[in-house]
Amino acid sequence: MKLKGWQLYMIFVGPLVVLAFFGFAVAMKSPTNVYGALFGAALAGTAIGLIIGGFATFYEQMKREKITLPKPKVRRVKEKKKSPFIVKISKTLFRGNKVDLLAAGVSEAPSLFYYRWATYFFYSIAVSVPLGFALAFILKSLLPLLLLAAPLVVLLGPSFQLSTNRGDRKRAMNDELPFFTLYAAILADAGISLYDAFKKLVGAGIFKRIENDALYLVRAVEFLGQDHLTAMDTLARTHPSKEFSDLLYGYTSEIRSGGDTAGFLMDRANEMLNWLEFRFTKYGDSVSDIGEMLTAMFFILPTLILAMAFVSPATATSIVWLVNALVIPIIGVAIIFQIKGMQPKSLDIYQGNLTMGVIAGAVTAAIIFILKAPVWAVAASGIIAGTMAYSVDVFFQKKVADDEERGLEPFMRDLTEYRKTGYTIQRAIERLADEGKYPASFMNTLRSISSKLQLGFRLSDLRVGNSWIGRQIFFLLGQIEDTGGGSAKELERVHAFVERYTFAKRTVISRMRIYQFLSVFTPVGLAFLIFIMSSMIGFLKFSPFSIPSSFNIGAVSSSGGTITIPPQLFQASYIMVIISSVFMSLTATEASDFTIKNMWRVAFTVLLASLTIFFLTTYGTQIMSKVMRVALP
Repeated sequence: MKLKGWQLYMIFVGPLVVLAFFGFAVAMKSPTNVYGALFGAALAGTAIGLIIGGFATFYEQMKREKITLPKPKVRRVKEKKKSPFIVKISKTLFRGNKVDLLAAGVSEAPSLFYYRWATYFFYSIAVSVPLGFALAFILKSLLPLLLLAAPLVVLLGPSFQLSTNRGDRKRAMNDELPFFTLYAAILADAGISLYDAFKKLVGAGIFKRIENDALYLVRAVEFLGQDHLTAMDTLARTHPSKEFSDLLYGYTSEIRSGGDTAGFLMDRANEMLNWLEFRFTKYGDSVSDIGEMLTAMFFILPTLILAMAFVSPATATSIVWLVNALVIPIIGVAIIFQIKGMQPKSLDIYQGNLTMGVIAGAVTAAIIFILKAPVWAVAASGIIAGTMAYSVDVFFQKKVADDEERGLEPFMRDLTEYRKTGYTIQRAIERLADEGKYPASFMNTLRSISSKLQLGFRLSDLRVGNSWIGRQIFFLLGQIEDTGGGSAKELERVHAFVERYTFAKRTVISRMRIYQFLSVFTPVGLAFLIFIMSSMIGFLKFSPFSIPSSFNIGAVSSSGGTITIPPQLFQASYIMVIISSVFMSLTATEASDFTIKNMWRVAFTVLLASLTIFFLTTYGTQIMSKVMRVALP
């Protein structure tokens, strides 16, 4: 009998509770050694994170099984009266036209859009002018008068918003365009026009950016009375994506000249796929360089800071805290956004339980703090418990989506073979649901689809698929079935597209293995480096070598030849290891998983780094002293 997820949770929850109490007991029995509580903190944090995360997952499953009817919410919209004075000022201050708003994807009328920004302008004057003069009078400084520049910043707001929206619209379109082009080409081969292909996307939730443009086309044709070609030419003229504009212009040209639209769209689909494969290759090269840069930075920067301790310990301590609070988080966030901007988008949807993550992290950190553990141990245990509780559900969602991506290519191959023998798409899916040899989660999806098809549902009525590419393929198969198409040639094209896409994605993910390795072991190496330098300083403090009395710089005392280093320096340094672990693993997660939500790698990296610090601070001193005495008799 195969156990369900909640049954496995109920089996393991007892041992996890025992493990949590054991961790607390170990931490409480180490009052003399501040580092001795780390091992217990790591065990307790991991156990609490798994308990709370598992409960959140089981609770979400129960909620999904419960059927609730949403209550309709009706809100009356009151027409806002416009001030004639602000209307006049908005026409004077802001220069823009309908084309600028259409290119940015703003659906408001230009008069309403600029009227709103003119209102913000007057609000900023009303707030910044009195506040600036009041603060300048109270503080007796001219610096608060800089608030008077706030209205000038608001004047730049419309152009900044339109520029940002244009860039976001262009990037989102280019991410969806290769997949949409294949979809349009397959439907064109079945006799469906590009406008009808757009119209079928409305409400499907497959291509969010293109669906907005589809709504524009539907409004232009069915409400404004334009013909299909004129509406597409207008959309192409105002769209910021050159690739999408070329696609629309090329299609309308083929229609007017009597050309082969299906062949044109299929050629563009192949071009887009080649471009997507190139983006994956370029992304892999760029991320590899980023991983090497981060590794070098996290080794060189701490070394330079700790070397400064020989000259000025107080300054070194301050710099370490500054690095912990600002430098590493800023660099880490910047790298994450840089990676996110470079990677080909995968619009998979994952939902973690943020509430449970925060509760688990806060409770664990509070308990470890009460046990008087070091600051870095408190931070590490809270991070481990919080990320584990948050990412348990995300981990399983990601696994199901990955299994679906692996199963799509052989599924489409088998579906094509069944189609060649005369099976319909629906009948082929029913056979493959019983006979297919795919990953278990993908087989469950196929069986669910097959059972609904046998009950009389159409494939196009179903919203299935755990990954973005899976939702696209099943949606496309449903549209093919409805249009009466679905020849073996069409399915072969879909299979070839899926095969090339999944291979390109798997290839670039496999290239991230070295990055993942570096993200895990760089913090461990950094902990070793900090420990070695602290041991060298401690050895110099008690070594028989004397330092000349004339040498009196920073931490070196001329009286006894000793080096005085505040213990806060190494406490701050070990916190730097924990923070480095978090951001190194987050960047690796974003790079390899195409999402930052799968945070189990963060918990694992922080746990490994914490155990390394615990071992070094507990047993490493004895080992290092013996090594030093052997090296320097």
